[in-house]
Amino acid sequence: MTRNRSQHLVWLAVPLTFGVYFLTLSPAVGMIDSGELAAGCLLLNTLHSTGYPLYTLLGRLASLVPLGTVFHRVAMLSAVPAALGVALLLLLGLRLGLSRPVAGAAALLLGFSFPVWSSAVDVELFGLTLLMVSLLWLLAESAGSGRSLPVLAYVAGLAMTNHLTAASTVLGVALVVVLSYRKDLVRRLPALALLLILGLSVYVFLVLRSRAGPLFPWGNPDNLERFWWTVTGREFQIRMFSLPFPAVVHNAVRGAALLARSLVYVLVPVVFYGAVRLFRQRRNLAIGLIVATVLLFGYAVNYNIPDIKPYYIPCVFALILLAAVGLEGLISNVERRARSPVARTALRQAPWLLGIAALVLNFPVAGKQGDYVAHDYMMNMLTSAGQNATIITNWRDLSGPMFYLQHAEHVRPDVCFIDKELLREPWYLHYLERDYPWLVERSRAEIEAYRPYVEQFVHGQIKNTAEIQRRYIALLESFVDRSPERPAYTTFDVTKRRGADAGLMFVGVRRAPVGVLFQIRRDSVLPDFDYAKLVVRLPRNEPDSLTRAVLSVYRHFVIRRANALAEFGRPDEIPPLLAWYRSLPVARLAPLPDSS
Repeated sequence: MTRNRSQHLVWLAVPLTFGVYFLTLSPAVGMIDSGELAAGCLLLNTLHSTGYPLYTLLGRLASLVPLGTVFHRVAMLSAVPAALGVALLLLLGLRLGLSRPVAGAAALLLGFSFPVWSSAVDVELFGLTLLMVSLLWLLAESAGSGRSLPVLAYVAGLAMTNHLTAASTVLGVALVVVLSYRKDLVRRLPALALLLILGLSVYVFLVLRSRAGPLFPWGNPDNLERFWWTVTGREFQIRMFSLPFPAVVHNAVRGAALLARSLVYVLVPVVFYGAVRLFRQRRNLAIGLIVATVLLFGYAVNYNIPDIKPYYIPCVFALILLAAVGLEGLISNVERRARSPVARTALRQAPWLLGIAALVLNFPVAGKQGDYVAHDYMMNMLTSAGQNATIITNWRDLSGPMFYLQHAEHVRPDVCFIDKELLREPWYLHYLERDYPWLVERSRAEIEAYRPYVEQFVHGQIKNTAEIQRRYIALLESFVDRSPERPAYTTFDVTKRRGADAGLMFVGVRRAPVGVLFQIRRDSVLPDFDYAKLVVRLPRNEPDSLTRAVLSVYRHFVIRRANALAEFGRPDEIPPLLAWYRSLPVARLAPLPDSS
């Protein structure tokens, strides 16, 4: 094999990474944001804060590709950019003088790290974030020449229109530029600022699209106030920098463990050596990488959300790059002492083992192959509901996948699905009016009575909390009472106080467990339901905490149904119900009590 050909073999790391993503791609819509994002791209909705206009526009293009489902098309907007981000890390490593095995191993470590891999195989924003972060650092590496500065400024603005985790990278890259040019930067600032603003101008899409009246106008940023609220993530700021110190320490330990896993543990000490080595070689670049990593880590550990792991992707990129620089130095030092050519060759190729280790370490947890948990739960919910049903949920994670199934795949459009938590936002009333005009018309009086109070609430000016609560519950109850011909359900048991209001609504009305829903009934009838119609599949990989929570709901409803059957004097139906559940694989994950 010629030397030139062997040089190109290192690039096989990129198609290998993408191939693994493709094989472990999620087969169907998942929980949390994936449904909202996929359907939002298709319909050009305004997405939840911070709006993500770049992702929305690219996702719209992806959704038009006539292959697979809309979900699969938009999911490729995660896999392809993530693989390209891996390619840019490989290129950056080679530019920094890393050997091909070390650069290739770094690329595989990045591609097969848990945060990157798990984001690349689902409908997520973070594959595109990785690409933008990788491109920024690649441009920053050559910032000293001056030729890349205009592109760097534009890409910096563009990166922040996708996800604000890129802001730490932008600050780190800006520091590299400042240290590289110092006083000479002043004359370049006006042009660079204009290019930065040009990149940021993609945010104008949010205003234009909101004024056009999309179906799901999250935040409705059609004026300056709501636009500012959206792009600054106002609705999530209550979760930022509000944790007590012990919780921050706990998050820091978990974040550090995630980063250590991304370095397959053995490279953790090598990062520090790599930082020192890069500081000696490329001081400005080293400082920028370190500052960006510290800033993002500090932000992530102070942000109280369950799905925080992808936020660490820019940290993973920087730390793997530093580790690769350190590994290159260690290998060079040891190689000089090795006398055998065979030993030197083996030492040079050894880094590839680290990439393989990352693949093996994260394969059981990062891939989404065979994960139908959210899809099955949504379909089982619809199976549980009668024709023309109204379903009220308090579980935010259900709204996205349900919206996707109804509006992208056109499953059960007869069902009216209401997220009672989103009713605390004025824009959600606009959505209900667009999607369910009959519902709003029947509850017009309650909506108009509630609207001024919810406007006060979002502006932080609410004075009568008891009154807004009363009108909120009256509105929810009117959705059921004004449409008696429609069977009504909740995903939660309103006899229990889950939240501040769950125990206060539908007082005196029976809630009958039917499938995976509670039917609101004015009579004393427990409807028949064949639980064998439900499809319950476990994911092939180890389920995370959210997946376990979803799967445990089946156990909850089986127990509630068994208790209701006993109460209604139908004990003969209990053993078949329990036998059905125990026959499912999920029964091993969430077993029934021994007394059942």
